[in-house]
Amino acid sequence: MFRAHEWMVAMRYLKIRSNEGFVTLVALFSLLGIAIGVMVLIVTMSVMNGFREELLSKVIGFNGHMLYQPVGGRMSHYDEAVEALKKIDHVVSVLPIIEGNALATFGSNSVPALVRGIRPDDLKLMSLISNNIKLGSLDDFGQGDNDIIIGKRLADKYDLSIGDLVTLVTPRGRITPFGTMPRIASYKIVSVFEVGEYNYDTSYFFMPLGEAQSYFQYGDEIAALEISLTHPDMISEMYEAVEKVTQQFDLGGRLIDWRILNKSFFNALQVERNVMFIILSFIILVAVFNIISTMIMMVKNKTRDVAILRTMGVTSSSIMRIFFIVGSCIGVLGTMLGTFFGLIIAFNVQVILNFIERITGLSLWEGEVRFLSEVPAIVETKEVLIVVLVSLVLSFIATLLPAWRAAKVDPVQSLRYE
Repeated sequence: MFRAHEWMVAMRYLKIRSNEGFVTLVALFSLLGIAIGVMVLIVTMSVMNGFREELLSKVIGFNGHMLYQPVGGRMSHYDEAVEALKKIDHVVSVLPIIEGNALATFGSNSVPALVRGIRPDDLKLMSLISNNIKLGSLDDFGQGDNDIIIGKRLADKYDLSIGDLVTLVTPRGRITPFGTMPRIASYKIVSVFEVGEYNYDTSYFFMPLGEAQSYFQYGDEIAALEISLTHPDMISEMYEAVEKVTQQFDLGGRLIDWRILNKSFFNALQVERNVMFIILSFIILVAVFNIISTMIMMVKNKTRDVAILRTMGVTSSSIMRIFFIVGSCIGVLGTMLGTFFGLIIAFNVQVILNFIERITGLSLWEGEVRFLSEVPAIVETKEVLIVVLVSLVLSFIATLLPAWRAAKVDPVQSLRYE
């Protein structure tokens, strides 16, 4: 498609010349603009992908893929339902749970607590917890009557350790002639977990299911069944089979999944991700306009050269291809540099952030605000290819007008006064 002499002339035009300093400077700015736009777009999309996946894995790791809530919030004879649900294909685990709000106090400190009652063996099935025990052991959980597990960030903040006591206070207590008396009970810390999500590491408390039934006055009943599947995307195909089994044991209960429980949150993340892609694409678009201005100035400066080439027999289409090669090289080189540095930053974003924090002394990532203790980043090949393709297409389009103008140069008029 491109001949040898066209490449030769184009490469000569790309060389830095002292008498064309301004054009060269604008060309360098165009190249850097393309590189920065591609780099920022790749890094931003990777971080947002990681942010979504990390939150999704932690939300599902804590709450399962599906949740069955019986009528009135209580369910008895749940063992039969658990065994029946486990027999369904692609059902990994079924956990009977109780959840309630309380006020946790230790010394003079008090924090709101979300207390979850769960069987010790079932807690070991939650890999998000069992694989992230930082202090103590899950083997000790449930050995006593007053065991409890807390998050590491809470333990670090209030200097709590294994064996310390935590007092839980809930307004759902005993009814007396003087009114409802809050229920107060003390529990011993036997393990400390850390999953990397700030709210979970500071607000969640785990206690044995039997103790939770006693504390929240559930008797022999539970509040819900958490169902985990082999993959979160299997919700739709498994919904009917799971619902059929649950209806056999408790009429009128409702079955909800992680998409419904977190619909607004993950929809907001998806909208933000799409908007960020569009906004950051304008950085590339601005750089593309710089390519247009660079090529127009180059065509203006090379009018005499174009006229001489035309008198030597070079066709107008060949002239157009020469300037197309020049502009495309700027776009391709800028895209390659942006992709290279964007991937390096995306794969090492936390290391780079830690280095900047050590140098500046500033805290650039607050887990309390952003929910995650570290900056996540997941590079998706498809998205990188889309960014590269958008950059290249815009760069190629930007070179067409200046190249067409160069091809229309009249050699007679250009050499008339030479």
